[in-house]
Amino acid sequence: MKSPFLFLAIATILLAGCVVPPTMRTYTPPPRSSAPAPVSLSESLSPSEQIIDMPQQPANRKGGELSNTVERMARKTACIPASGATLIAKTAAVETYQVSCQDGQQQLYKCEQRQCRMMN
Repeated sequence: MKSPFLFLAIATILLAGCVVPPTMRTYTPPPRSSAPAPVSLSESLSPSEQIIDMPQQPANRKGGELSNTVERMARKTACIPASGATLIAKTAAVETYQVSCQDGQQQLYKCEQRQCRMMN
């Protein structure tokens, strides 16, 4: 009987010449489709959402960080701000605002560390 090692050696020699070339896969990107038509803002909103126009502040109005807070405080004292709260002085810790009411009166507010109070 022939040795199993001889069979293994012959099989190795025969298979050595049979090299299978590696298969190479190429990537082909999908064709580009045309871009979808742009969607308007009103079309992209749900029925419960709506677009509202916000009034722009006048260019000459000098507002500060707490202008809205001061305007709310003025309304609580029966002052309807004619043009909003104007920042008239600012230091590192204090902001001073002036509010012109529609009835002609003027109010001054001092805000220290985000706490505002009426001065007059």
